[in-house]
Amino acid sequence: MSCSNVQGKCRRGCDLALASYYVSENDTLTYISTLFNLANYTEILDYNIIKNPDIIHPGDKIRVPIFSCHDCVNGDVLGHSFSYTIKDGDTYDKVAHTDYANLTTGAWLQKVNGYEPSKLQPSMEIKVTVNCSCGDEGVSKNYGLFMTYPLRPGDTLSSVAEEAGVKAEILQDYNPEVDFSAGSGLVFVPVKG
Repeated sequence: MSCSNVQGKCRRGCDLALASYYVSENDTLTYISTLFNLANYTEILDYNIIKNPDIIHPGDKIRVPIFSCHDCVNGDVLGHSFSYTIKDGDTYDKVAHTDYANLTTGAWLQKVNGYEPSKLQPSMEIKVTVNCSCGDEGVSKNYGLFMTYPLRPGDTLSSVAEEAGVKAEILQDYNPEVDFSAGSGLVFVPVKG
């Protein structure tokens, strides 16, 4: 995870943050809840409008709760680490891009875990750290809940702001050095909670 494009410098932590998870082929709410170490998928339902929990589609965006945004990772960014068990064929990049829907990067996973990529073996447990934010009262006191949002090709400041229901200026103020049109990277989106 490139810390240069994420304004998540360690400040105060919080007990709840959200992650915007892009559903992939064959994902289920049970699988997603397992990735994020949740007790069960009903914890995801509290933050989403899902008519039938047995039916989610590739490309859907689901808000996943991160219960605890207190870890100061490398003295630089707030994050939360999840346990993940390596499966046959996994690489850092595959885990980051496919399993965790670009909420982290392969390079960040390697840095946090310290294992050379060639040393990853099935059944080995690694930490998957997702950056999170608890806000900045210097920007606005109106938001106390934030979502880690992976930018995708085609995203713009306007499109992300419209989807989140916040003013583009507020979104840019929370993410001052981010090029929303870059097609990759993370931003923190304020959410009314």
